[in-house]
Amino acid sequence: MRKTLAILLVLALVFSLVACGGGGTEPEGEEQEVEAKVIKLQGAFPEGATHYYFFDQFCDLVYERSNGTLKVEWGAGPEAIPSDQLGEAMQNGIVELVYSPLTYLTSVAPVLAGVKMTDPLEMRENGGVEYIDSLTTELLNMRYLGRTAAESPYVIMTNKRIDSIDDFKGQIIRGTSAHKPMLEGVGAEMVTMGWGDVYQAVEKNVITGVGGTLKDFVDNSIGQVVQYLILPGFYCSDASLLVANHVWDELDDVQRQALVDSAIDWEADSARFNSEINAEQIAKIEADGAEVLQLEGELLEQYLKIAYDSAWKVVEDADPDVAAKMRSFTSN
Repeated sequence: MRKTLAILLVLALVFSLVACGGGGTEPEGEEQEVEAKVIKLQGAFPEGATHYYFFDQFCDLVYERSNGTLKVEWGAGPEAIPSDQLGEAMQNGIVELVYSPLTYLTSVAPVLAGVKMTDPLEMRENGGVEYIDSLTTELLNMRYLGRTAAESPYVIMTNKRIDSIDDFKGQIIRGTSAHKPMLEGVGAEMVTMGWGDVYQAVEKNVITGVGGTLKDFVDNSIGQVVQYLILPGFYCSDASLLVANHVWDELDDVQRQALVDSAIDWEADSARFNSEINAEQIAKIEADGAEVLQLEGELLEQYLKIAYDSAWKVVEDADPDVAAKMRSFTSN
């Protein structure tokens, strides 16, 4: 009798353990922690540059909106992959998330030269973003998330006063592929070089002027060595966020939307941020010793016409159909 009772007690204990999850399962209502997927940002600019002002907030938004399943972290800047090699790195699937002006990528995707002549906020509203995404997906193996530099025009600084278009002739001006058609159109010679070399190149009279954005000039103290800042600017910086196709394909819908929505927030905030700091940056450039040359009248009309006509011709020569479609999203 005692032996039978003991057996029954053992069986009761076993069944109670199974019923209560004694097999090692988590208590009801307690969720298992999910390890977040991490993607690294490869930047065209050094860490800490003004271009990345919203980066920390972007990372926080992505993590929050993905319910903690997706993390964006800083990877490296141009010391790891030079900016002029980013296009090939994208095509070869070497990078995950990229922050770069699209003009740095035109050696492998020439038609993207047209993006700088469009307005990022207008493109978000009129379907232009979706069209650019279709181009980058095919040409770069990257999904286009958006631009992060609204209200950030291209500008030129020179050591020669500009009173007519002819005053550009014979000047040697540092620029990128974004500036080349315009500079050649006004009769200047363009050379390319990294920002780390520009200051000394001006000091040694290797170049007589510099093309960039106001942020670039402030970050690199160009106002200390170049005499004139030519305003107004032209185009709009096409600094953009792109995510690799192979990374995008691995994300679920929530993670994808987290990336897109957070990029849209950066894009929208950049209009506020740049509008507020443009005047401050001009003041800093003046404080460094440069003088503002405000173009007006016929000279301004000539300057802007050359800038836009010459740049659109580059896109038309690369692919007239793409140029026409891209131009349909802007009045420039």
